Amino acid sequence: MREDKPDPAIAVFLAALFLASAAPLIDGADREEPVTQLSNGFTATHSADAPGRFEPVLYAHNGIFAFGFLRVGSASLDLAVVHLPSSFPLWCATPARLADWSRPATLSFDNRLILTVPEVGELWSTLNVVGDTVALLNSSDLVIRLFNGRGTPWRSFENPSDTLVLGQNFTMSSPPLISKNRRFSLRFAKTYMALHMEFYGGRTRPMYWQYTAREAQPENATQPPVYGRLDSRGFFGLYLLGGDQSVDMLAFDTFVRNLTGAFRRMTLDDDGNLRAYYWTEGSKAWTSDYKAISGPCELPTSCGAYSLCVPGGAPKCQCLINSTASIAPPCRAEESTDLRGGGAGQLFDVVRRNRVSLAYKEQLPFETYKTAAECEQSCAASCSCWGAVYNGGSGYCYLIDFPVETVVYEADDRKVGYFKIRKAQQQSAAGRGMSPGVTAAVVVASLVLASLAVAGPYVGWKRWLRQRRAGGVGMEQELTPGHYRDLKSMDSPNNSFKT
Repeated sequence: MREDKPDPAIAVFLAALFLASAAPLIDGADREEPVTQLSNGFTATHSADAPGRFEPVLYAHNGIFAFGFLRVGSASLDLAVVHLPSSFPLWCATPARLADWSRPATLSFDNRLILTVPEVGELWSTLNVVGDTVALLNSSDLVIRLFNGRGTPWRSFENPSDTLVLGQNFTMSSPPLISKNRRFSLRFAKTYMALHMEFYGGRTRPMYWQYTAREAQPENATQPPVYGRLDSRGFFGLYLLGGDQSVDMLAFDTFVRNLTGAFRRMTLDDDGNLRAYYWTEGSKAWTSDYKAISGPCELPTSCGAYSLCVPGGAPKCQCLINSTASIAPPCRAEESTDLRGGGAGQLFDVVRRNRVSLAYKEQLPFETYKTAAECEQSCAASCSCWGAVYNGGSGYCYLIDFPVETVVYEADDRKVGYFKIRKAQQQSAAGRGMSPGVTAAVVVASLVLASLAVAGPYVGWKRWLRQRRAGGVGMEQELTPGHYRDLKSMDSPNNSFKT
């Protein structure tokens, strides 16, 4: 499968740039050569009218990799190590605030690398580092070195962004891989690796995929933790830290082919899947030969927030909220704050659905109840709970303590779901990033005005909930097969997956 085609304009520009030796000159050189080392005192300024999306300032000796200014999207600026044949960024600095491509930015090296913007200040730097030179190795590792081979106090291989490459160790103490859209992460624990969703700036990280090393021994307190490394033979090896004792491996499609001479990478993509790719001489695109999650409906956000994914030969998406209409996702904007983040008196609507489950429920904590009503009430009573999925066969109640994303259709009437949905005005206030004080004032004022006109939406909701509980009405009593005639509308081409 071919994916991630390079930008032809970037590739042509970079190839011409390198071959023509039009890069900055090495100090004291008699002829133009690409810069392969930066020394203390180095400064380079980004040109806002640069013709390409990448401005290299440093090259690896093999000419395959370069480090410099990278345009992100249409208007932002980052620092990156780029694979020149494909124009793919293997490492990005990713400062907390991206610079504006249309404004000048300065990269300097004075014992440490620093990215600054006039009138803004320092956006990124290699903190707590003192070095003498900067080099880009033939492995794509960007390193800060000390003179006389006294060490490398900083290297990009120890500070990954969203990608691992050949020879790069990924350990329990490594910073996590973070997808470019900042929504997913890959982390190592002592005996396993896991994929997580990232909510509220990383404060909430539910797991949706886990792989445990087969020969690791969780019960052995003295056994070293596991680490991973991409191998040129076509696998991701798992080893015991402190040596090369193998405890497992993730084999790629090309492992049995004994493909040699390929450059490989493993990337956490923006859909939340972990994939491996390779590039050979003469390639026109990266070839994917491994993915951690095989089915589209198994991805946590494949259809977006508050949506239903129906597996099959051509998986389809449908909205949970208005299930009788043929509405193609996105069904609802992604939530950026918790249910309490909209201020006091938080209001929400409720949606109930039959025949729903979670693809990653095995990774979630659960409680056991005799009825779906008890499961629902457990979530309704918790301000941190966004929803619950109940399995009437096992009695398991999976509580969703994070914003609801994609749920999966299963043809089993015993599997039911209860989901809280922030009211439109509350979601709007939370999405604008209003301060808690301002948000609370707005909500309180709205509730006062509403109570003067009618009985008050919050009071009415509470009365309704008490009446339901007194009457013993739960999820399974209200939902009937008639609620699922909407599945017929899933044949609409507007609901089909795009691959």
